[in-house]
Amino acid sequence: MLLSLSILTMLLGIFYLYSAEKQLAKWMYLLKPGTMVIIILVALWGMGDLPSSFSWWIVAGLVFSILGDIFLMLPKDRFIYGLVSFLIGHVCYVVAFLYVPGGGEVEIWLTGALLFTAILYLVKLSKGVFHSGGITLFLAVTAYVAIITSMVWAAFYSQQPLMIAGAILFFFSDAILAWDRFIGKLTYRNFLVMIPYYLAQYLFAVSLYWM
Repeated sequence: MLLSLSILTMLLGIFYLYSAEKQLAKWMYLLKPGTMVIIILVALWGMGDLPSSFSWWIVAGLVFSILGDIFLMLPKDRFIYGLVSFLIGHVCYVVAFLYVPGGGEVEIWLTGALLFTAILYLVKLSKGVFHSGGITLFLAVTAYVAIITSMVWAAFYSQQPLMIAGAILFFFSDAILAWDRFIGKLTYRNFLVMIPYYLAQYLFAVSLYWM
């Protein structure tokens, strides 16, 4: 079942990218959340008969992510709603990673590197963010950068390779999305955002099979 769902996830993701490149709106609206639905099924199948708190928090993160996807693809700008949905999703992932048995301390240099990267990127985004939505949007983006950085830190705390890889991919995807929206349009934006995004969510879902 895992293999079948994994292949279906890949196919739907590929079809979504094709639809996005060709601007096939109806297929985009179907396939973007549709791919996440299959990833959620991957997670539910991996929960087993006695799901742990970790498993439920991962599923909650996936559900809020699909809400974020829906808000961001609506014709009318729902960026703040999407931002808040993903922020809540990241909080769920942070809690999930902290629930992982056997987690350990994160090296101080790694914590410092994550903080430096987050602050540097926020400074880079600030001009475009203020121009787009003023102080309200800047505070929202700041909160988002803080929580996704915390999510990456928590993934390293878990010491689980799948979660670490997924968190880094998610951070990269969001960084590209923010660059495209607030700094300058990117030619291959859909590929640079969605491929690491789907991979990240898939890795989080698959991690349930080894916990």
